[in-house]
Amino acid sequence: MNLKIVFRIYAGFGAIFILFGTLSPEGIMEPYGFTMNESMITMLNFMLGMQLILVLITWQLPDWLGANLSKAGRTFIFISLIPAIQGLYLMFTGSLPVSTGGYIETLIWCVFAGLFYFYSQQEDKTIITSDAEE
Repeated sequence: MNLKIVFRIYAGFGAIFILFGTLSPEGIMEPYGFTMNESMITMLNFMLGMQLILVLITWQLPDWLGANLSKAGRTFIFISLIPAIQGLYLMFTGSLPVSTGGYIETLIWCVFAGLFYFYSQQEDKTIITSDAEE
């Protein structure tokens, strides 16, 4: 595995979220304690559109940045931690129901942060080694 694959897997998870949100909006909102109504459908559509933008950018970053991908990888460490921290905060304050699914989702975000960290460091070392050999 390398950093490019981590970016592609991250984008794939986002695409799955979009697919589930499109096919079953109630199913994706219910675990968070939200009842679907006309306003929530509009909000969900907006959120799915924003998610699609992020998925497309994430998918393209490896091609756009090439050898500089580790710079984006370090940023994606924090991008991955935002929903993890936010989810835990909302569960602990009672704004979202505490659930096993919520903890699993948080764990997935933390795993992505770890993968972005590990493979960004690995690519930095590879780039430095390659430059030193020339």
